Amino acid sequence: MNNINKYQVALDKVSEVSPLLIGDAQNELKRKSEEFMNMVEESRYIKVPLVGVFSAGKSSLLNIFTQKPGMLPVDTMPETAVAYELYYAASECVELYRNGSKIDTKPLAEITQLDTKPGDIAKVYCTSEPIKELQEKGIVLVDMPGIGSGIERHDAAIFNYINSGTAFILIVDAEQGSLRGSTLAFMHELSQYSMFPAVLVSKTDKKTEADVKDITEYIKFQMTQLGNTNPYISTVCSVNNNLEGLNRYLESLNPESLVAEKLSKSLKIIVNSVIEQMKVRISIRSKDIENIDEKIKQIDEEINNVKAELPVGENQDIDTPEKSTQDILDNVKAALEAKATDIAQMIVDKEDQESIKAVIVSIVRAEIISSLKEESEQYSTALGTAVQEQMRNLATIEVDTDFMKDMSEILEILNGYIAMLLPAGGIWGNLARVLLPFLPGIVNWLFGKTDEDILEEVREKVISKCVNEVAEGIRPTISKITIDTQHKIQEKIQSELVSKMEKVKEGLREKIADANKTKEEVTDELSKLNAAVSHLNSVIAEL
Repeated sequence: MNNINKYQVALDKVSEVSPLLIGDAQNELKRKSEEFMNMVEESRYIKVPLVGVFSAGKSSLLNIFTQKPGMLPVDTMPETAVAYELYYAASECVELYRNGSKIDTKPLAEITQLDTKPGDIAKVYCTSEPIKELQEKGIVLVDMPGIGSGIERHDAAIFNYINSGTAFILIVDAEQGSLRGSTLAFMHELSQYSMFPAVLVSKTDKKTEADVKDITEYIKFQMTQLGNTNPYISTVCSVNNNLEGLNRYLESLNPESLVAEKLSKSLKIIVNSVIEQMKVRISIRSKDIENIDEKIKQIDEEINNVKAELPVGENQDIDTPEKSTQDILDNVKAALEAKATDIAQMIVDKEDQESIKAVIVSIVRAEIISSLKEESEQYSTALGTAVQEQMRNLATIEVDTDFMKDMSEILEILNGYIAMLLPAGGIWGNLARVLLPFLPGIVNWLFGKTDEDILEEVREKVISKCVNEVAEGIRPTISKITIDTQHKIQEKIQSELVSKMEKVKEGLREKIADANKTKEEVTDELSKLNAAVSHLNSVIAEL
C-alpha cells in the first residue's frame, strides 16, 4: 500500500514549519506525528474476514484459494475454532495470539496441534502465491469461527474485526437457502454500523442451477431490506474449484480508499491544530493590546478555573447520565419490540436456546452502540455550545472556542468500552438469566391454538416477560459506560479549552517581545507565519 509513503510525505511537509512553533507545540507535533504514523502502520493491511455458520465451507474454500489443500483445519469443533489470519512468508509457520500476546509458534504442518481457546487469533504464514498477491495489494484474508455457535468468545473475536473496520464476506450454505436465525441477526447488526458484507453462496453443487438462482435472488432481497441498496451476491464451490465470485469481489476492493477517510481525518486534525496556534499568534501580534501583563494573569486565573470546572452555566440541553442511560434503554426496548415477531418465530420453531440468545444479543448490542454514539454526539454538542456561550462572557481576550471541528475524536472514546458490550464482558449473563428459564415451558400454553394465535401470543410473551427485564438487567452496565463517557468528554473539552487559552498566552508573550523589535522584524516574522499557514492549508488540500 502507498498510504505509508503518502502520509509520511505529508508529515514531512508539516514538519517544515515546526521551527516556527513555540511553547510545547513542537514536542506536541512530534508526539502526535509518531502516534499517527503508528496508526498508518496498523492500517497497512485491511482484514477481510470470512464469516458464516459452522460447516458453511469457509475453511475448505480458503484451502482451495490458497492452492494449499488441507492447510486450514476443517470440521473443527466449536470449542477449538479460532480466527486464522493468512499472510505470505517464505518460511511457513503459525503463531498463536491470546489477548494480543503471542503465546506459541509451530510449523504450519502442526497447525492442528495448537492449544487454542475461543477468541484466540492464529497468524498463518504460508508460501501461497494468491495470498502473496493479496498481501501486496494490502489485503489479508481471515478464516473466522462460526457465528451463532453458542461459544460467546467467538462473537468477541468477530467483534474485534468489526471494531477495526474491515470488509466482511459472508459464506452461506446453499442448503440453508437464505439468511436465517443468528446469521440474519449478525447481518442486521453489521448494517447498524453501516457495514454491508459481500455474500457468497457456497456448496452450490448440492442444488440445481435454478435453485441457486432463486436463493441468490432471495438473499439479495434480504440484503436490500437491511439497507444495502447494491449488495454483492455471488456463488462459490470448493468441490468444483469455483472461486470466481470470491476473486471478483477481492479484485473490487481498494484497500487504500477503505482507510483513506479515517487516516486523512486524523491527519487534518493534527495539521489544523498547528494552523490554529499560528493564526492566534498572528491575530494577537497584529492588534494594539493594552495591559498585556495583566491580561496574562487573568488568563492564568481563567485556565485554573476551567481546570477545576467547565463553565457551562444553567444549560438545560445537557443530558444527565441518568437521562442518557434511560434514552439508550428505551431504544433497546424499542429495538427488541420491533424484532419480537422474529424472536417469537424462532421460539415457535423450537430453535435452540443459544441461537435465540445470539439473535437477542446481536439486536441489543447493535442498538446500544448506535445509541451510545448518538448520545455522545448530543452531549458533546450541548456541552461545547454551553462552554462557548459562557466563555464569551468570561474570556479576558477573545479565545477560539469552536470545539465542534474536533468532535470526531470524542467518538473514539467509545472504543475503550466496546469490550464491556461483548458477550465475554459479562453483561449478557443477566440476559441469559432472564430469557432462558422462560423458554422451556412456553409450549405448555400453545396446544390447540392456530399458528397465527401461537405466534402472536409468543410475541406478547416476549415483550411482557423479556424486553423490560433485559433492559433493566443491563442498566448498571449502561449507566457506568454513560457516566464514564460523559466524564471523558468533559476532560476532552477541558483539555481543548485550556490548550486554546495557552495559545493566547503564547501570543501575548510574543506581543510583549515585539516591543523590543523593529517594525520590519515583526512584519517579517508575521509574513513567515502567514506563509506557513498557507503551506499547511495546501497540505490539507492534498489529502
